[in-house]
Amino acid sequence: MCLLKKQILNMCQEKEEIGGKVHKIINKLAEKGLRSLAVAVQEVPKMTEDSPGGPWSFCGLLPLFDPPRHDSSDTIHRALNLGVCVKMITGDHLAIAKETGRRLGIGTNMYPSSLLLGRDKDENEALPVDELIEKADGFTDVFPEHKYEIVKILQEKQHVVGMTGDGVNDAPALKKADIGIAVADATEAARGAADIVLTEPGLSVICSAVLTSRTAVQIMKNCTVQCQSFLLNSNS
Repeated sequence: MCLLKKQILNMCQEKEEIGGKVHKIINKLAEKGLRSLAVAVQEVPKMTEDSPGGPWSFCGLLPLFDPPRHDSSDTIHRALNLGVCVKMITGDHLAIAKETGRRLGIGTNMYPSSLLLGRDKDENEALPVDELIEKADGFTDVFPEHKYEIVKILQEKQHVVGMTGDGVNDAPALKKADIGIAVADATEAARGAADIVLTEPGLSVICSAVLTSRTAVQIMKNCTVQCQSFLLNSNS
């Protein structure tokens, strides 16, 4: 038995007959925020386990729900209230990303990563890539090079960019970002590329760090003004 999606469907003998229907079901599940696993079986004659076996037969789809952390929505709302623009960069299907963005309050203005390369544009998406990245709430079906490109273009637009990640494929973007943040249980590659490594699960500590850093900057500004005032009074 094998659990996959497109790859397994392409191996099945019924792919021509059921392909369209299966993809419709996958898209419907994705609109509800559910991932799909395709289940297929293959018969292998007894005592000949090394043989290629018979053709694969499609059995069905298993819907899976991978919920966000319980504090994700609250953390995102806190960040937005602090003036931090939050964008989601994910390898998920477009429909799944839109539903997740809606639930978390990020937004549903998501685009497939192919638009970053200037492909698949329609009339409503005929924007320069840099404007599209600023406008979007997130991008889907992304690869490591897409993440790096998004960070680079936002920096070119004079944004200070923070990037969170946990995997090897996040390392280039973490390194490129102004503030690379490796989450708890991140890979060694992600930790090595990041500026900050979180030691506890979740991202809520980032909001606390923003508040603390702003307070520190304001204190330094106040001290600078007071010192300048003192010097001016002394000279007069």
